[in-house]
Amino acid sequence: MSLPPQIVLLFGRPGVGKFTVGKALAEELGFRLLHNHAVVDLVLALFPFGSEPFVRLREQLWLLAVKTALEAGVEGVVVTFAPESTVTDEFLPALQEVIRGGGGSLRLVELRCDPAEVERRLADSSRATFGKLRDVEQYRRLNAAGVFSRPVMPAACIVLDTTHVEPLDTAAKISTHLR
Repeated sequence: MSLPPQIVLLFGRPGVGKFTVGKALAEELGFRLLHNHAVVDLVLALFPFGSEPFVRLREQLWLLAVKTALEAGVEGVVVTFAPESTVTDEFLPALQEVIRGGGGSLRLVELRCDPAEVERRLADSSRATFGKLRDVEQYRRLNAAGVFSRPVMPAACIVLDTTHVEPLDTAAKISTHLR
């Protein structure tokens, strides 16, 4: 009997290494990678960040991408996700329903990192590739305003600190845990 397709929701604050770890994890598991900015950047081409049409379309695209992958028989997808206040409270239950309806299994993996290291990483030029947040002062303002505290995430099956761990090692730990 084969295992149901896995959707791995790799989540955490900006700068914890979601894209880098996600890319390595997807490669190790033979899964596809749907990274946050693949969707965000597409929607930004049409609507300002946080606007009602932006929020609606971004969530519809995430859900449709996962649903279509499951319907196509994709073995697994690593989805990187940054919880922040423009994500509606309805999104995660809707994602869980799409995955259940498609016969898949949702695995939540949280990445964390020391705040000083997050700030150091935010300034890295590699973050410009996908238009990621790079302004440390803006990050501090957003953090102080509680922007990263919503939506409330369900408990992860594994939580890893990436502060002093190489992305490939983090991916290997996740892979071992998921198997």
